[in-house]
Amino acid sequence: MLLAAGCGNSRTYEGDAKTILREAKQAVDSASALHFSLESSDVHGGSGPMITGGQGDAKRPDGFAGSLHVSVGGLPLSVNIVSINGSFYASALGAPYSKADPSKYGFADPSKLIDPNVGLTNLLISAKSASLGDRDRLGNDELYEIDVSLPGDQVKSLLTSADPSQDVKGRVGVNVDNHQVRRVVLTGPFFDAKQLSTFTLVLDNYGENVTITPPAGSG
Repeated sequence: MLLAAGCGNSRTYEGDAKTILREAKQAVDSASALHFSLESSDVHGGSGPMITGGQGDAKRPDGFAGSLHVSVGGLPLSVNIVSINGSFYASALGAPYSKADPSKYGFADPSKLIDPNVGLTNLLISAKSASLGDRDRLGNDELYEIDVSLPGDQVKSLLTSADPSQDVKGRVGVNVDNHQVRRVVLTGPFFDAKQLSTFTLVLDNYGENVTITPPAGSG
């Protein structure tokens, strides 16, 4: 009884890795909005724009607002972006927002990040393999760490890939208590088919109150 009382409502079982990923999908899919930050390492080899980082807010059903950092010909560029109602707007170097194709900047439409059918959670439950690793911590959160192998073509449609025929290795950090996805580390041929790069995506502020609208005066 003392042990049970000490555990409270904490979810501490070591379930099957794919079961945890399915529950993590439910946790993300039930959030009205969330914040993300993105970092990349070993960014090299690409002939076009390459993502080096970014941050932003995603809101259901199809809203995103934030900024992404890209490297173009070795020069850093910060791009402010808004994606809403199927339209993507970008502003760089202080220019007004205008409609654009996200692939011009080296990434897919970020409004799809929390789409339950084609977004991050759909990618995770499509893992070709998944296995539990050692637990880890991120801030105050204790995480299940799940090693996954993800289909390259789905990674390309959500993020980017220079060779979608290659699988992408990943490690997914899922909060032990509420099964929210907190961290996703992906390593694959994102910019060059023969060289690996790594993306680290951190999700937080589940259910935050944000408003996303088309930029004023955007064409």
